[in-house]
Amino acid sequence: MATLFYAKISSINYASGTANVTLPDKENAVINSVPFLSMFYEMPSAGDTVAALFEEINGQIGKGVILGKIFLDGNAPSETGPEIFVKEFSDGTMMKYTPTSKEMEFTAKKMIVDELVYKTLTQG
Repeated sequence: MATLFYAKISSINYASGTANVTLPDKENAVINSVPFLSMFYEMPSAGDTVAALFEEINGQIGKGVILGKIFLDGNAPSETGPEIFVKEFSDGTMMKYTPTSKEMEFTAKKMIVDELVYKTLTQG
């Protein structure tokens, strides 16, 4: 049976895309080399709280996967609402997509584009 845990990231293996996590609900047991469930590469920081799903058989923790960071006090999103996709980075860089208007907004100190093709250019 799979059990959902809130876990703390102990350390990260960036090359393998795994992390060691501590399970407060299991007397701070440390589970090593837990993979992330992700469609893109984005690692949390040590100390971040994540949701993790583990096989639990007779109280023993088996295979598992880190589902991702969860919103808690202190890391809530700065923009919310229906039908928007917002990706914020720890340094303030952000991208936001609004499907109803088909607008993509980027906020960054520097953007590098190899090639830019456009149909209409307007100054906003």
